[in-house]
Formats: sequence, C-alpha cells, structure tokens
Amino acid sequence: MPIRGRARKVAVAALLAGCPLWAVAHGSAELAEAAPQEQHGLRVGAAVAVTYLHADAVLPSARMDGFLLQGDEGSDRRHWGLEHGVLDAAWRWSPQWMAYAAIGKHGSDRAHTEAFWVQMRQPQGETTWLLTAGRQRPAMGVVLESAGHFDRFALMPLAKQATLGGDWMDDGVQLGWRGALAQWPATVDVGLWKGAVFPGAAQGSVVPALHIGTVVPMAQGQLALDGFAAHWEPEGRGSRTSNVGGGHSHASPLCNDSTVGKVACFAGSTDLTAASARWRGHDVPWVVTAAGWWRRDQGGLASANGNAAYRGTSYGGWLDARWQWRPRWEWGVRTEHVQASHHLQGPGAALLATETRLNRYHRAHRTATTLGYQVPQGVELQLELGQEAVAGQRQSYAVLRGIWRLEKQLLP
Repeated sequence: MPIRGRARKVAVAALLAGCPLWAVAHGSAELAEAAPQEQHGLRVGAAVAVTYLHADAVLPSARMDGFLLQGDEGSDRRHWGLEHGVLDAAWRWSPQWMAYAAIGKHGSDRAHTEAFWVQMRQPQGETTWLLTAGRQRPAMGVVLESAGHFDRFALMPLAKQATLGGDWMDDGVQLGWRGALAQWPATVDVGLWKGAVFPGAAQGSVVPALHIGTVVPMAQGQLALDGFAAHWEPEGRGSRTSNVGGGHSHASPLCNDSTVGKVACFAGSTDLTAASARWRGHDVPWVVTAAGWWRRDQGGLASANGNAAYRGTSYGGWLDARWQWRPRWEWGVRTEHVQASHHLQGPGAALLATETRLNRYHRAHRTATTLGYQVPQGVELQLELGQEAVAGQRQSYAVLRGIWRLEKQLLP
C-alpha cells in the first residue's frame, strides 16, 4: 500500500526522532518542519552547552594539521568554556508561512546570526512543497546536520571538520519536496547558496546542493538514510600559512595584496558528498548511526613563495551507538577516522606543503564514550572520555558537560 496521510507524517518524523526541535533546528529549515504544522503563533527557545575539558595539552584536532582548511590555530577548549549558546524564535502566522531566526555564540567569539529565513509550505495532495529563503543550514539530514551541534558528543566529528570545516551556515534559497517514492517516505531538497564560507570563498559562483532522504521500515526497527552533494568553484580561498602568529578566528582569510606572505590561496573546484544511516529499534533502546564524508579539491594553490597545481582528497566518517539503559540514563560510544591525499606539482610545491602544514599529514582518528543523565527542567549532564590522534599527536581527554534547553510558546 502507498504510505498515506498520518502514516507518512509519522515516517517523516522518524527521520528526526530523538532530536527535539530546539536541539537541532537552529538554522535548519528541514529540521524545523518537525514542529506541529497546525500550531500557529510565536515560539522562542534557548539552548546552552557548557563544558569543562581536561587534557594535558591543546587537542591536536583544534588545528587539524595535514588537511587543507583555513589554517586556523584553533581554540584551546581546556577548562571551563561555553561550547555553544543559541537564542531562537519561530513565527508561524498561517499554515503556509513561517519565519525563523537564531543567534549563536561559541566561547569568547562574537555572537553571530545562525539563521534568518522565511519559508512557504504548499501541500498538494499526498505531497508537500517547501520554499525557504535566507540564512540557513542546507538540508543534509538529521545525522549530518546535527553532528557537532548540541550533539551527544562534545567535539566536532573529525570527518566533518576536515571536509566542511565544521557547521555550514549560508545565505541562499532551497526548494524541498516531501512525498513517497517506491512506497517509502522521501525528502528531496535542491538549494543554491552564496558559498562565501569554507570551502567556498568571497569570490566564486553560486553553490548548487542536493539532499535526498528516506526511511526504510524493518522488522526490528527503522533505518533512516540520507545523501548529500554540493559543488563549489572558489576563485580565491585563503588558508593561513604556518608563518602567521597564533590565534583563533572564524573569519575566512582573504586573498588580496595585504595578505601576501600570510595566506596560501586556492582557486579551482571543490566537490563534497556525504551520506548517513541511522537505525532505531522498535522494542530495544538502541540507536546506531554511521556517516561518511568526502571532499575533492582540484585547481591551483599559490602563496608568495610558490605556485603549484593541487589535487587533494579528504574522506572519513564515524560509527556510533547509543543505549538508553534506564529512562534517564544513556550510554554512547563513537569511533571516528579521517584521512587525506595531497598532490602538488610546480615551482615551490615543497615550500607550499610546509606553509600549509600538509607535510604534517597523518591519518586521524578518535574514540570516545559518553554517559548522560537527564535532569528535570530540560537539563542534561554528560561525562565523556576519549582519545584522539591528529598529525601524529596523540592526546587523551575528559569532558564534563552540561546542556540546558528551553522552548516556550508565547502567542497562540
């Protein structure tokens, strides 16, 4: 039988199960659909994650040497710090129209706009069309989008960091379709994005992106599958070189005359693909998740000291499992792996590899286990123990983490 009416709504909700709206919808038009469509009015929310991280040295994943990123020195997350804070508001004034805004802050960084979009929703029989315009998180599916964003684990996954540079928030327009394919619920999203953030640049063409997701019913549970692809053509993507002083900045380095000697610039094409699978049991309190990321860069890489043809690939992923062994207790374990290949050819290629720290490359991996306890009033406490190895540096760490969430309906 075709999946109809309420059955399809339940199946689509299974894509988002276990991730409350205020935990994952910050900036994501796709995940915000989880809100009851009939509930008009104004909703406001807040979420705060505070951590105490203990380690003998700065985690090597803060800088991710050996991968072509922005060259950021990274932030030292040891001791107490604000992992992430968000204030958001959603206003639905009709069944077809909704607006959403979110402001976020990390550590001592300045507050920034994570989302500011308007969405039109148009049902047509057994299908629904969505058109969203503004700043948002491109639809990738709940696993790929929420990883590192009020996640069950405190650190950004290595594969997402090495390929996408972390969370992707961009200005653009996205067309979504919700229906059924081969009797399975399906989500399809096509977007065009400004692409001014990594792995894009201030100069370059618009970025097309595609997301496809579905839920496969199984005898013992449900399997949610998502796939994502995007293409960039940056004309001058900067990466801070190793001769720049320390410090941490989210701002993308600019390729201009004032940065000569400080930045290596990439121009060419970048392709990104990602996929995820999540299994949730019907009668057993287990959730198993797998995700994979792949990025390819092809073009030219140049600095004040060299110019080379560059071809590089970064790829990896993670596998995790969560067990809710008591109503308020949850235990989880995650293993991660990411690797890369770099090819440079031209005058100064060796010096370029040194400046961009590509010569420090080693396969990176991390294992972590976490124990969480749900406290009343929207508070969750977590203890995480882990070990990671990046650029040949191995470091163990422990994290004590507190997460508080609140959502309030202000106007009917």
